[in-house]
Amino acid sequence: MMPCHDIRIAIAHRDGLYRDCLRHYLAQTQLISIVHSAAGLDQENWKAVAACRPDLLIIDFGLCRRQQYVDPSERVDVSSLRMKTIVVGVPNREEDILACIEGEGASGYLLMDSSLDDLIGNIRAVMNGETLCSPRVASLAFDRVSALTRQIESRQVSERARLTKRETEIVRLIDEGLTNKEIAAHLHIEVSTVKNHVHNILDKLHLHNRYSAVKHVKAHASLTVRC
Repeated sequence: MMPCHDIRIAIAHRDGLYRDCLRHYLAQTQLISIVHSAAGLDQENWKAVAACRPDLLIIDFGLCRRQQYVDPSERVDVSSLRMKTIVVGVPNREEDILACIEGEGASGYLLMDSSLDDLIGNIRAVMNGETLCSPRVASLAFDRVSALTRQIESRQVSERARLTKRETEIVRLIDEGLTNKEIAAHLHIEVSTVKNHVHNILDKLHLHNRYSAVKHVKAHASLTVRC
């Protein structure tokens, strides 16, 4: 829900002309008040921003990226205040857009070619708990989420397929031609335990017989390293 009072906005941008134009334009927009503007986000400016208690911070992409190279003791924590953030001036490059989405945790993002109308639309959306973004940003975000999902699923499948040292040992003994009973005697365990291990091996590897397991393990030696 939009706040019942004017939206209190702070602006942090390195470009003085951009900053002044933005402040002048937004100050004339209904239900918006500019409470602070600054050229940077050093500790002093950050204290001034915090003292104004803004609802929303509009921040230059360059300032966000610069924070990564600031000494941790001097770095400001934008998330420490209960306010929304919109990053403006995001370069129209895939690596910058993804870095911004993944690293900044902002409420909204505007590419360098965005208009003032785009900014107003984003301000209203963000203050309503929504996110507006260009089709390009949306496409990259969805592609990234899909890629990460595939990576997670691949790691989970790989982890499930990893055999324990005991399971690997049993596969080796199967390869040597030992029966379940002989394997049990060799390892000093019950035959039923050997059968359980064989069942687990076949289940993990999605195979139907013990000899296929031997061939699979030989072809995928990395699946046998889990303790």
